[in-house]
Amino acid sequence: MRYTRPGSIQNAVREAYGAVGGLENASIDLGIGVSTLSYGTERSDHRPGGIGVNYLDSLGRIEPSAAAPIAKHFATLAGGVFQPVDLDGVTASDVYRIAKEFSDVLTKDAEAHSKSSIDPSDYTVKEAGEQLIELDELIAVAVSFRAALREKTEVAR
Repeated sequence: MRYTRPGSIQNAVREAYGAVGGLENASIDLGIGVSTLSYGTERSDHRPGGIGVNYLDSLGRIEPSAAAPIAKHFATLAGGVFQPVDLDGVTASDVYRIAKEFSDVLTKDAEAHSKSSIDPSDYTVKEAGEQLIELDELIAVAVSFRAALREKTEVAR
C-alpha cells in the first residue's frame, strides 16, 4: 500500500482499510479490485479527490470500525474530536460514573496547581498529558450516558 501522510484523508482511508484487516479484505467486502482501492489512496490529476466517498460509506456499513478513522479525520478538520459510544453495561442511571471521572479531573487539576508542581500557575507538559487522559475518560462516560438517555427517549416514542 502507498505511503500516506499522517493526518491526510489518504491516511484515514488507509486506516479504514486496516480496520477491516487490510486492503485485500476491504476489496473483498466491497466487491471491487485491490488496485482500485489502492489507487484511491493517492492524489491524482486524472481522478481528483481520491477514493469515492460511496466506497467509504459502504465499507463503514459493512464494518463500522472502518468508519472510525474517517470520522476522526473529519472531526479533527472541523475542530472537534470523535468520541465512539460504547453502551455495553451503560444504564440511564450512571451519573455516578460521571461524578467519579469529574472527581479525577479535579484531582489532577489540584495536583497541577499545588506547591509540589514544577509550575503551580499552569500545567506542565506531563500534567497536561495526564489531565487529557482524565478528560477523555470523562467525555467517554458522559457521551455514553447521553446515548443511554437518548435511547430511552427514542424507545418511548
